[in-house]
Amino acid sequence: KYSQARVSTLDQDLGLEDYQYSTAVTILSVGYVIGQIPSNMIIGKVRPSIYLCCMAMVWSGVSAATCGAKDYKGLVLVRFFLGLVEAPLFPGAIYLLGCWHTRKEVALRVAILYTGQTLAYCCAGLIAAAVFGTLSGKAGLAGWQWLFIVLASVGGILALICAFFLPDYPHSKTGSARWSMTEDMRKVAAARIIADRVSTFEAKAGVWQGLKMSVKDIKLWALVGVNIGLSAAYGFSNFYPSIVEGFGYNRVVTLLLTAPPYIFAAIGSLVNSWHSDKVGERGFHFSGPVGVGCIGYIICLITQNGDARYAASFIFVGGMYISNSLVMSWVTGVMGRTPENRAVSVAIVNVLGQVGNVIAPYFFVESDRPRYQMAFILMMVFALLAVTCAMLLKIGLVRANKRLYREAVEEEKAYQPYLT
Repeated sequence: KYSQARVSTLDQDLGLEDYQYSTAVTILSVGYVIGQIPSNMIIGKVRPSIYLCCMAMVWSGVSAATCGAKDYKGLVLVRFFLGLVEAPLFPGAIYLLGCWHTRKEVALRVAILYTGQTLAYCCAGLIAAAVFGTLSGKAGLAGWQWLFIVLASVGGILALICAFFLPDYPHSKTGSARWSMTEDMRKVAAARIIADRVSTFEAKAGVWQGLKMSVKDIKLWALVGVNIGLSAAYGFSNFYPSIVEGFGYNRVVTLLLTAPPYIFAAIGSLVNSWHSDKVGERGFHFSGPVGVGCIGYIICLITQNGDARYAASFIFVGGMYISNSLVMSWVTGVMGRTPENRAVSVAIVNVLGQVGNVIAPYFFVESDRPRYQMAFILMMVFALLAVTCAMLLKIGLVRANKRLYREAVEEEKAYQPYLT
């Protein structure tokens, strides 16, 4: 909704100049980084059904408070706290999915989660068009202020409802599993996750041991490279309405046209992740769409035709978002020696991936508007970085699987390979 607010009168009302909009985008990531790793280190000790939903309600409240910002400093302050309270939600949800689903099941589930985010971008444009057309000026508030109030209210209500349906852990008797699953069903759910681990479960490993396992594992740093590259490659997300507006459309048409590419991306993400789970492969399913997405960037660089550039946006929005969900699916699949190892790894990859979110807003220089040529070049460079790291990780995992197979044959135990 922040990018939609800019199509309204956000910049003029708050007197934003030069890089101030980009800085306000970036500062959310600072709060996000500060709050995320500590949150995932403790999530295994609390009830996710309560913790995550409470944080979502607080997040909605802080988001609504954005409408009270009077100047640049106020906007930066509320954006920082928004990142801080938002931090537990997404990595916590990824971790919880990994607690219930095996490595060959989790990609589709994570894709469904990401689809919610993708469709939120889609709906935000449609809702913004309606809000700006009907509520602008009501009660003395600008259209962008009403947008934050409306969307935050919906988010808070949904968070409250989800508290009654979200489970905790397979081995626990709390959350929705208490009334939706029998004791035997919970035992089976817990056993199948333990059996799915590549290496032996270390029962006594705690939070700090999980952190130590993570930082010593080279696979983690390859995944960090993948996530940094991809995060910077879809830096257009906070500027997409402005990009579309630069194609020559008016405000209402711009907001409506932001929806279709995200719908396309959501459908593509589900199909790609489903097939990735089905064949047990991650690297090519990630790299292929990102590579295709770069073609969209190239088209935007070589033509000034608005309709052609809008068509190209389907390619780059689709390419980057179709691959997006596979990053965290890959993390939960290869970094799961213990629950703590998985939780901390998800947080580290997500936190360090914020480097991409921090630098990407500065790709979009005001003097380069509306074509944003430098931004498209830099996003393509980082997309290629993500593909390179993904392919190096795939090669490393193929080699590791050969070693695991030899060990399984020699020790006469089950062979549990990494998903490459």
